[in-house]
Amino acid sequence: MRFLKAILSLVIICTAYLGDFVVFKSKYSASFPFRAISDSIVHGSLGFLSSLMFFSYENNLNSEASALNVLFCTILSSFIDIDHIFVAKSIYLKDLTNLKQRGIFHCTTFFLLITVILLLYSYLNRKLNIYILTFMVVLAFSSHHIRDGNRRGLWLYPFGSSPPIDKNLYVFLLAVLPHVTAYFYLLFKGDFTRHVFVDYTAV
Repeated sequence: MRFLKAILSLVIICTAYLGDFVVFKSKYSASFPFRAISDSIVHGSLGFLSSLMFFSYENNLNSEASALNVLFCTILSSFIDIDHIFVAKSIYLKDLTNLKQRGIFHCTTFFLLITVILLLYSYLNRKLNIYILTFMVVLAFSSHHIRDGNRRGLWLYPFGSSPPIDKNLYVFLLAVLPHVTAYFYLLFKGDFTRHVFVDYTAV
């Protein structure tokens, strides 16, 4: 299992570096449609790999529940960019690629608030499935925001944006984040399992 975790960490690092090269520095990078599609694929791939890493620590979920959570994290990691349409009020690529501000799904404070609400709900109601789902949300938005933060920093409303995140630091954070979230998940998981039987497949 340690070998698997090491491999997944390495794949996350390679995906981040290679993905950024393909999106921003390859011979196709001048094409806005290519950049938009490939950037979304990289975000989704990082969400997928991060959730796989997370579940390498969890041995008690059935395969169906794990697969559904991984799928959710993967889709959400890419879906965050849907707010470009809301900000641009257009579906045309030329409008989507010339935005002067970020949408709400790129606000780290927004997702932190969602995380707190989900954690409180899951803990007070002893909902282990919601507890797990919360960590999928955390992995999805944090991997997306950290990667975007390499260029634009993190948007921490109402305090503004942080400075851009150093490339090596952001890749390191992406590799470490799944381990950290899994640690905190396991730390409090016992509070759920010793109080009530949970149907892992129900949300």
